Amino acid sequence: MKSSPHSKPFTIVVATDFSKPAQRAFDYALWLAGLLHARLCVLSVVMGAWPADEHDPGGRALRPVKTAALLQLGRLSRRAFEMGIAVDPHLEVGSPAERILETCRKMRADLLVTGTHGRGGIARVVLGSVAEELVRSAPCPVITVNRVVAQRRGSIHHKEDQ
Repeated sequence: MKSSPHSKPFTIVVATDFSKPAQRAFDYALWLAGLLHARLCVLSVVMGAWPADEHDPGGRALRPVKTAALLQLGRLSRRAFEMGIAVDPHLEVGSPAERILETCRKMRADLLVTGTHGRGGIARVVLGSVAEELVRSAPCPVITVNRVVAQRRGSIHHKEDQ
């Protein structure tokens, strides 16, 4: 899927909270980006509560959390860059589903990759599911990566790989 000089490169947005499921999603997105010669947008959303007198969501209360997230984004971006993949790290503040959907629209994403925690039953009802909201509302196709998908990635073969 190489792009011509006049077209936008195929863009994959991968959302991460740096958890184990998100790491599997990042690895999958990295693999896909390599196969498709795609640009990879690595996105993390910092969610937090801040004091009422602090109107700026990037204020002092979130500074340590944002710094840690930026360091993690840098580490993931470096992995992609070292594999020859064009990468754009992004850090947003707010509701994860809202910020991810907004970034997909802004980046004109061709694909969104996200991990799933696999919560079910009452935990899912109480906590909600960001992945479920993304699948319902994303402006592009969504791949949700769970443990099974991540394990099978290596067993997917394409003619050009053989």
